[in-house]
Amino acid sequence: MKSQQEFLQLLEREAALQAKLETKKILPSQLDDITAFIGRHTWQVLASTSCVTAISLELAKIWIGGGK
Repeated sequence: MKSQQEFLQLLEREAALQAKLETKKILPSQLDDITAFIGRHTWQVLASTSCVTAISLELAKIWIGGGK
């Protein structure tokens, strides 16, 4: 088991990493609500996206192939 000092050092490193991630965001802060929604509803977003993609590809195949 880790000593209290080791635990505090680990906690400080994690806090520093979190602060670094907060300052260097990949997406603008205007998208925070959208990314939070995706994070909370990951499987629903993936399922919806895959359905829309599959339907779009089938429609593109019909449109390009002339309905064959």
